[in-house]
Amino acid sequence: MKVRRILWIVLAVAALAAGASQVLFLTRYPYFRKYAAQNGISLREARKVWGHPNEVSETAMGMAVEASLENWQAVAALAKEDRRSEVGTYYYNLSNAMYGQLADKLLDYYQPFERGLFLPVGEHSSPFVIGCASDVWFALGDMSLAERDAMLGMLFSPAHTGSRYLRRLAETNLVKGDYEAASKYLRILLNSPRDRKWAQVRLPDAWNPGYRMLIDEKRAKLPRFDLVHGMDQVQYTLRVLLNSNPSNKMALDYLLCYDLLTKDLDAFVADYVPSLTHSKLYEEAMLIFLAAKGGMAPDNFAHYQISQETLSRFNQFVTIYKRDNGSGKNLTEEFGKTYWYYFYYAVRNENH
Repeated sequence: MKVRRILWIVLAVAALAAGASQVLFLTRYPYFRKYAAQNGISLREARKVWGHPNEVSETAMGMAVEASLENWQAVAALAKEDRRSEVGTYYYNLSNAMYGQLADKLLDYYQPFERGLFLPVGEHSSPFVIGCASDVWFALGDMSLAERDAMLGMLFSPAHTGSRYLRRLAETNLVKGDYEAASKYLRILLNSPRDRKWAQVRLPDAWNPGYRMLIDEKRAKLPRFDLVHGMDQVQYTLRVLLNSNPSNKMALDYLLCYDLLTKDLDAFVADYVPSLTHSKLYEEAMLIFLAAKGGMAPDNFAHYQISQETLSRFNQFVTIYKRDNGSGKNLTEEFGKTYWYYFYYAVRNENH
């Protein structure tokens, strides 16, 4: 009897310890748990797939979870904790774009060239990256690419399902007006206690005025004709969106920032419409172009809305640049977050 009692005590202590460990895990890594739930797998399965979480993966999964819920302030807060990953930059840029601040805050943060705007989707992309890639296209209004990336994300997800992908597939089809396809995904979500309420309010007959307005806003951004999307045709795709809806400022800013991060100033000047969008970043880029083309004239400054302050700082930059024979050592502190510094000194990682 005494041995049996000791055995029961040992088992009880072990169970309590395991329970405490689980509680500690859930407290320390809540986004790992939520991301696993969005992928339709248990924590045990999640650890098999992604390994034990750490602070880096927890932050990345947190941004993915909050973005799927469109909690952009939370995304921005998490992005501040991640300064050197493409996923972190991607969500930093997207959260700023949702508040119309993409260009204004672009160079305040680590930018791995254009890969911080659009995550690459290809044979070497991780399932996690593919699962995140849809978010920017959905925000920009390209439902075809948003749907493609969501389907690929679901295909490569551990359980080949998950609410994060089913929700996106439902909404892309609602925006496109394909209610039959949308209903297929909504019916699946209605069977999930966690997703039932979300799905119920998105059934076409249950739309409230606010959600109907949101759908109408998304529809206004849709391309007016079908096109075949290439993996490397980002600029073309964005221009198609803008041709369909020139007032799509977010698409315009993404296009201009893509031009600038790839240092394609000719494309930037061709795409830039000062009356539709403006930023100090664009002023700085235009001054490089105008100086190279002999266009440093008051009329051009006025047309491109270049302020006297930006012009004065550009002249200071050029003076130091010439004095130091192109060395950037005396420019970093004062001009390190300007486009001039990025244009002359940012070097692409050979692995990219």
